[in-house]
Amino acid sequence: MATTKAQVGIFEIRWNWLVAICVMLTISGMIRLGIWQLDRAAEKISQQQSYAESGLQEATPINEIPVAGIEFDLIQHQNRNVVLQGHYINDQSIFLIYQTYEDQIGYEIVTPFKPDGMDSIVLVSRGWSASSTYEALLATTPQITGQHKLLGQIYVPTIKEASKTGTIKELKWPLLIRYLNTTELAPHFSLPLFPYVVRLAAGQPGTLIRHWPTVSAETGRNFSYALQWFAMAIAVSIVSLVLSSNILKIISGNKAT
Repeated sequence: MATTKAQVGIFEIRWNWLVAICVMLTISGMIRLGIWQLDRAAEKISQQQSYAESGLQEATPINEIPVAGIEFDLIQHQNRNVVLQGHYINDQSIFLIYQTYEDQIGYEIVTPFKPDGMDSIVLVSRGWSASSTYEALLATTPQITGQHKLLGQIYVPTIKEASKTGTIKELKWPLLIRYLNTTELAPHFSLPLFPYVVRLAAGQPGTLIRHWPTVSAETGRNFSYALQWFAMAIAVSIVSLVLSSNILKIISGNKAT
């Protein structure tokens, strides 16, 4: 394909149409990827607003929460305040290992809760506890008996978090596991499990150290990727202009004079 030339004063540029089209498609693709990252950041900001709004709503009875799948529930139910009336199932608690609080490694204590009038069990995260051994943790974790009304917030895991599993080698209660996967745990309970954990509010019966970080949508990485794509598009544009024109000769000539 023939080379085309254009000149304005002393500035001259030459290009091959096939090469030019490839360069333009490359630049366009980079810009589109940058815009896509900005769109993802905007979606996450909107999601964060939804999380904040859920946290401000009045507590809803847990049996009135409709479950439709993680993608929907992340938007609709993340941080939602809920109320549970019923009793703890103390003899089927779960100890999650390798949980941190203020740079200390400990356990997250999750105790099943049977709400009145609900044909399922809710896993209630009571918070964090530090013990050197399983036996010490068992001895220092208080059992909460009787009927109680609890306030808490629903935590909906991401799809990646929900896919993590830890093989249950020995069914010994309290169960000592790495990841909380309700699908994996469901066969070991007499009733179906509510698919998401409820994190206890401060001052509730059974609450330990509330170690959970604030649930938020991470946008920094999207903005960083967008900046990288836009920077690469600008770099390709500049390099293409320099290689196809006499701009370096003009600059070097001006410096010589």
